[in-house]
Amino acid sequence: MGSVLHGPWLAYGFRPFFLLAAVYAPLALIPWVGALLQQFTLPMAMMPLAWHGHEMLFGFASAALVGFLLTSIPSWAGVRPLEGGALAVLVILWLLGRLAFWLSASLPEPLAAAVNIAFPLSVLFWATPALLSEGGRRHLSIGLVLLAFVLVQALFYLSWLWPELPLLPPLVLLNTAVNVLLVLIALTASRIVRVIAMAAKKEAGEVGPPRLTPAREHLAVAVLIFYVVADMLAPGHPVTGWISLAAAAAQADRLSEWPWGRAMGKLYMLLLTTAYLWMVVGLVLVGIGALVDGLPGYAGRHALSAGAAGTAILAVFCIAGLRHTGRPLNLPRVIWPALVTLFLTALLRTLVPIWWPEIYLLAGVGLPFVLWLIAYFLYLIGYARFLVSVRADGLAG
Repeated sequence: MGSVLHGPWLAYGFRPFFLLAAVYAPLALIPWVGALLQQFTLPMAMMPLAWHGHEMLFGFASAALVGFLLTSIPSWAGVRPLEGGALAVLVILWLLGRLAFWLSASLPEPLAAAVNIAFPLSVLFWATPALLSEGGRRHLSIGLVLLAFVLVQALFYLSWLWPELPLLPPLVLLNTAVNVLLVLIALTASRIVRVIAMAAKKEAGEVGPPRLTPAREHLAVAVLIFYVVADMLAPGHPVTGWISLAAAAAQADRLSEWPWGRAMGKLYMLLLTTAYLWMVVGLVLVGIGALVDGLPGYAGRHALSAGAAGTAILAVFCIAGLRHTGRPLNLPRVIWPALVTLFLTALLRTLVPIWWPEIYLLAGVGLPFVLWLIAYFLYLIGYARFLVSVRADGLAG
């Protein structure tokens, strides 16, 4: 037992949670896709759409988020990372949460909610002292995003357990959780792009560091936060539509400073850029959907979730999976088809329901599910061995 707890897979937070998130990414879709295709149904304690959104956000994306934070915060704040038995406890909490929701129809609903909220609360309890320390204060904004994500999850459970309370509907809260992840992507892009853009330009033979203006980055984040609040309090309102378009413009303006020359041919740079482009597209569609009658209200939502969030998660998995295992930024070749299949997933989920609803089940549900499964399966082919083995440079972690 001791050797298991001190093995490489529990040496750093990204190792078990990137692995579990990649495995769970397609698994969490099976009950939802099965119900839509009328092949089978899983007994659920809530609407299937809410169950689907919960597991994708507070199951899959939450594992990815925690893996990222458990890896980033120690280096930012100079604190000791969670490892071994303490990390195993968090892994078990996450697994219990998934079990509770798969068995939610057979368990007391408050128990399923309590088990699930215990996971992010534990991470928040660990992260708060580190981010309040002298070394971590510069990154306190990341902690505030984590707090917002946990609060939205808690409100989701309150709205589910006590629908008579004057709270936001569960589906609005799920959209808010996606939007909070967009803010996290915008914040972390400021840190990640500076590193990978420099590496990409150097590899491409381009001279000079990337010129990224902090004011433009801050504006992009600020307008995005404004959109998150508006979309939570008044989804579909014309004012929210204009704010969404403003947020899209701010993100596009920020993108204009990223290295668009030969450096963009580097896969790690292309991954993160594709995620950010999906954010722009999704915000534009949400904005237009709130301003015109011809576009349904859900237009753009899958561009933001499967497109922006899904691709950003894959990008972080790939970049951190190499940098934190002591390997150079040479992404395995299987990530190229993974990016293509993930792009097609988001494209189909975004366009088919809008323009070809008559083939929605086949082209808007079944095919995207297969492509999503392939994307994360390819990631596991390329990275699983890195996540469960010692660092290539012989260092700890």
